[in-house]
Order: sequence, then structure tokens, then C-alpha cells
Amino acid sequence: MELLPSEVADLLHENNLRPFSQYVLPLEDNRIEWNIGLWGGDISDAIAQVIMPISFIDINHKGIRLEVVKSEREKQSEQDFLSRFFTAEAPCRRYELEFLTPCTHKSAGEYVLFPTPHLIIQNLHMRFCAFSQVFSLDDEEVMQQIAANLHIARYSLRSAQYCFDGTRIPGYLGRITLAIRGPEQLARLVGMLLSFSEYAGVGIKTSLGMGGCRITEIIRKAD
Repeated sequence: MELLPSEVADLLHENNLRPFSQYVLPLEDNRIEWNIGLWGGDISDAIAQVIMPISFIDINHKGIRLEVVKSEREKQSEQDFLSRFFTAEAPCRRYELEFLTPCTHKSAGEYVLFPTPHLIIQNLHMRFCAFSQVFSLDDEEVMQQIAANLHIARYSLRSAQYCFDGTRIPGYLGRITLAIRGPEQLARLVGMLLSFSEYAGVGIKTSLGMGGCRITEIIRKAD
């Protein structure tokens, strides 16, 4: 926020759904990896333009200076992202979703301690609709079909907390395997939404470090 042009920073403060997610992972040798997922147009480009040239990061309230030893950017258009799912010969029907940083949702005023397919896909649907310029998903019947045909096939989760502004937010870490039933077009749509999690994160406070995700297609071998 300190580095962004004032007009961009003002837009981010005004927008409840920010067009980025971020999370930090510890590595070996006293190193950390800062991952930023960006989607959308001008604001995302403005963020990338100020982040990529950085050589040092000052954590002022801790009195720490971090040296940036390497920066990489991967970029693809919305059309290229969509074509991975809608032009493939056959859709993938199983995905492993790994929660790299604590994840949770708010439901009925309470933090959720175990993921549900409905909460995950609802969250990703909201974020994707706010981003997409060429693909419309505003169809309640389709979302009901997704909810009826998406289920958790396996899970390996543990409880976790995320410390934010003096508060400990309860959540979970680990992996789930999601299986998709139903027609091919539905499977393609669900695969696209789940894969969008690597850009947008899942759950609450993804712009502050929660809900960092990695998605993997599970290709089942023929008998």
C-alpha cells in the first residue's frame, strides 16, 4: 500500500473484494517465500509494477529488513486460463486442494472449522464473477447443480490458528480431495473454479495471508 500510487491505494481501500491474495511460506536457510495472486486488469498490473523491482522489504513494526534474492512473475490471460478447462479432450473429475495457510469461512456468524464443498465453491464463484470480463456465472440453478455434484472424497486436515491484529482466528490446514459427478460441462466448470483458488485463495482474509491454496489434478488410471 505504501508503494502504490495514491489513486490505486484509494481504490483498494474502497473495494471490499480486493483483486489479489497473498501468503507467506517458510523455506530452508532462514528464507521465506511471498506468493501474490493477482487477477483483473489495471490494479493488478499496478501492484506487479511496484512489487517486482523491490530489492528490500522493511517490516517497520518489527525493525526487520528482508533482502529480496529472487522475483518471478507468471502471467496468463483469462482466455488462456479458461481454455485449459473448456477445450480439453476430457474434464478432470478429481482435484486435491491443499490449504497452505490457515483457512476458514464465516457462516451464521461463526468461524468454520471444517471445509464444505458448498462454502468453497460459493466463495470462489463470488471472486471469479467479480473478476471475469468474458464469462458469466450468474446462474443460481447452475450453482445448485454444482453443490449437488461436488463432494469431499478424502481429507487430511488439522486445526490451525491465524494471528491477526491481536486476534487468533481458528481454521484448518491440510488437504482435501474433491470429486465431481454430473455432465462433462459441469465438471469443466467446477475444475475451472477450483483452479482459480491458486489466484484468489479460499475463505476469509485472503488478502492478509489466510487461505493460500495449491490445486492438483488427480488423473485416475484406467483399469
